[in-house]
Parts: sequence; C-alpha cells; structure tokens
Amino acid sequence: MTISDVARRAKVSRSTVSRVLNNQMHHVREETRRAVLEAARELDYKPNSIARSLKTKRSHCIGVVTDDIDTPYLPSMLKAIEQYAFSRGYSALVCNTGYESDRQRAYVEMLAQRQVDGIIFAASLVYSHTDELVNSGLPIVYACSHSPHEKKNSVLPDDVHAAEQVVDHLVGLGHRRIGYINGPEHVIPSQERIRGYVSALKGHEIQFDERLIRNGEWEDPQSGYQAAKELLALDNPPTAIFAANDIMAAGVIDAAHDLGLRVPDDVSVIGYDDRDVARFLKPSLTTVRLPMADIGSAAAQMLIDCLEHGEALMDSTYVPCQFVVRDSCCAIE
Repeated sequence: MTISDVARRAKVSRSTVSRVLNNQMHHVREETRRAVLEAARELDYKPNSIARSLKTKRSHCIGVVTDDIDTPYLPSMLKAIEQYAFSRGYSALVCNTGYESDRQRAYVEMLAQRQVDGIIFAASLVYSHTDELVNSGLPIVYACSHSPHEKKNSVLPDDVHAAEQVVDHLVGLGHRRIGYINGPEHVIPSQERIRGYVSALKGHEIQFDERLIRNGEWEDPQSGYQAAKELLALDNPPTAIFAANDIMAAGVIDAAHDLGLRVPDDVSVIGYDDRDVARFLKPSLTTVRLPMADIGSAAAQMLIDCLEHGEALMDSTYVPCQFVVRDSCCAIE
C-alpha cells in the first residue's frame, strides 16, 4: 500500500495524508485527521521512513547533546524535548558527553554523519568545534547553553528576573544585608543570577557589598556550608543568605544550625532550582523553580520551526521561573 492508496480511501490529497502522518496538523481539520488515520489503519499502511528521507532530504530525527544525564533537573527537559519532537513527527537521539570535549566532538560528528536534521545542546558546555556545524548550515538550538549568536537560538530560564524576585522578597521582609553564594563564575546561570541580585539591590538603593559575595559549587553542599560560615562570621553579618542553588542552600542551613543560629529567626535562607530536597529540609526551603520542561519544549519547537520554515536563526526565548515561598524566611524587626 502507498500514500496514494490512503489518499484515495480518505478522499483527500497526498499532501494532506503526509501532514497527518507526520503530525504536522496546521491547516488540517480534526475530521480529516480521523479519516486519514482510519484509512491508514484499514489499509495497514506503514510509511517507509528510508524512502521518505531520500525524498525529503530529512531524517526526521534530531540530536540532543548534554553533559550529564544524571543531573537531577535534566530528565524533565529531555523528556519534554522528546515528547514535543514526537508530536511534530520527529524522533530524538540523546548523547551524554560526561563533560569531555573530545567525546562531545565525537558525538557531534556521529550525529552529522547520521544526517540528523538539527541538534539541541541541552545544559551542555559548548566547545569551539561546534562552530563548524553552525557554518555548515545545520540548525542548532541551545537550551541552557551558550549560543555563539547574540540573542539568537537560545532558550534560557529568566534567571535575572527570578534573582530580582528573590531580593525583592527579602527586602520586603526588612532585610538590607543580603549575602549571596553564587555558582561557578564561568557558567550562564551564575552570571545571570548575580546580575539579577545586583540589579535588585540597586533598585532598592542598597549599596552592593563585595564582602557579602561568595562562590560555591553546584553539587557540593559543603561549599555552601563553608561560604555561609564565612559570611556569618563577618563583623556585620547578613540577615539573609541567597544561595544560587538548593544544594548549596542546604549547606547554608547546616552552617547556621552548627553556629547556634535559627533559620529563619536569626537568618533567612533562599535557594534556587526547587529540587525535591527543598520541601524536606528543616525548615522547608523558599526557592525558585526552574521551568526545565518548558525550556525543553520551547527548544524543540524552536529547532523544528527552524527546520520547517527554512530559517537558520530565531530570536532567543527566556522562560519565566516560579518563586516558591516556604518556611525558611521571615521578617526582621
């Protein structure tokens, strides 16, 4: 059976059958979709993906390159990428580089050889050799990753505004000395979150104080613990500490407890990410929820829109984060 047989049975055009079977549902009515699917079922029609690829010059497969598939928040983004791609008639091939540049290069070359239609770098450090792919015209989208194009082809959380919300909340509770524990300086989230922190202080006419800034490591609660002990040992310590992720915030709470301080009575604490652990800390952690699933869907949509509209570049998108209030903050007198 061929696509022409399905078209005759459903009394529609071949192009309509193609759009329905490829999940490209724009300009297709629901009753038409049902008729096509019923005709395909009755005729036991199975699309020949190899023939389709030869004809369209597309594999209807996208590559997804990431550094660490075990990162707690990454699975929701990868799942959303796969689900959205499937809804548009594409499959997704995920590659885990383990933060190794040579391994990333090997995967990128393999994806190109397999003729994927495009690549999403998902929470991945992007090395210079990817410029070769950009120059070759292969569409690339950067989800929580550095884009070589200014304000193009990136999908990022709106970390600046979210960090501003954190500071606004603390200032609203009466805090003026707000410590900040950032992540590694070279990554986008760290750069964006401290920018929001500084911007909000300025908006409230609070003098920026470098003595209230420390840097930690994302997956190391001990780094948050040590940074908090240093901040709380200052002659004029902060009354609140904002940690750039929940793991470091957990270390902050431990440090406060070990110093005989109460959270939030003596020091308020706010984290970032809203990992599962945030709800179970004592006290439960006020934090910012990263919209990782929304970022994944938006990245897949951007890439597939690039492919189907014949565009190489699209405007970057910033996805709003959600501020989650729990028990780790209180007002000061």
